[in-house]
Amino acid sequence: MASAREAASSIARWAINNNLLGALHANMDSQYLDPVAAATFSQEALDILRHRSVSSIVFNEVTATVYVYTDKKVTVKETEMLPKVVLGCSVAYPQGPVDEIGGPVENAQGSAFTMANGPTNTGVYCCGSSISPGNEASAGTLGALVRKSDGSIYGLTNNHVTGGCNHSAIDLPILAPGVFDVAARTIIPFTIGFHSEVLPFVTGTAGNVSINDNTDAALFKISDASWVTSRQGHQYDTPANAVAPAVGMKVQKVGRTTGHTTGTIVGQQLRPIRVQAQSQRNRFQAIITMPNVYVVHGDYRPFSDSGDSGSLVVTNDDSGTNYAVGIIMSGGPDSTAPGGKKTSILPIAPILKGFNVTLVSGHNVT
Repeated sequence: MASAREAASSIARWAINNNLLGALHANMDSQYLDPVAAATFSQEALDILRHRSVSSIVFNEVTATVYVYTDKKVTVKETEMLPKVVLGCSVAYPQGPVDEIGGPVENAQGSAFTMANGPTNTGVYCCGSSISPGNEASAGTLGALVRKSDGSIYGLTNNHVTGGCNHSAIDLPILAPGVFDVAARTIIPFTIGFHSEVLPFVTGTAGNVSINDNTDAALFKISDASWVTSRQGHQYDTPANAVAPAVGMKVQKVGRTTGHTTGTIVGQQLRPIRVQAQSQRNRFQAIITMPNVYVVHGDYRPFSDSGDSGSLVVTNDDSGTNYAVGIIMSGGPDSTAPGGKKTSILPIAPILKGFNVTLVSGHNVT
């Protein structure tokens, strides 16, 4: 039996040949697709998938399954006319349109932030809590604290959360909680830090621009390290080390909207996906082609929702040690996921390397 990646590559080559998926420029698909022949689908299957519109292809080596995501739902009757097995691997056809980043924020399902006791019995602001640029009525999540070689501490989140999709001014104040979450009879919002830098993503079609380094990450310099803790809410401390994401891996996160959730990495996007990115404050809207994306399903409810962007995704090994895996980039509909929503995450290690920073663990943890 072929691998799930080979089966997914075979289906993708057929989809590209039939204009169901756009080809990447200058044979770039050879970077993502295994060298296998294109699958053979019937004319009926072609008509169905053209009508339902293929959005992406995800593969899972653990279950030997390929997921062909569509924009519009494939009916039960139509599913009967679509291939169930390709190269010995199962094929499913869930509904799951293109993800969106930077869209409207949902109300938090509990508290949008967590305060913990610091070493001097003063309140410290936890990772997994609400933040936003000081000039924008939005909210995302402080994923982790990180340290540069000079010892200075920064907050890590998404470019689209505090970086304004490449447009935030350097030294722009970052507020905690985020402006969207400011409310009466709760903590007074404070300047947790100042925007420092992003790993910029580029817009445009592959070939016109290089999409290989696209990611979604930003740093802001922490105003006062005594005000923050590396704790992820009341759940656990930020791990000191990172590992690569893997399909089948059990994961968890603490986020501004849905709090502490658990889930499983159920697949890897075969090819770079096109996500809709926007920053209302900066009047920016574009399609970003994002490589190296993994899909997470929650265990019994959505793993994340709007406002959880930037959350640090963590796994636990057999010895009970936690490791950082990735950060949440976005989410979207998924007819096979609990709660009908999937989460898209990006690996954390390339982000840490890109910023030349290390994870902060044990900071103001009592």
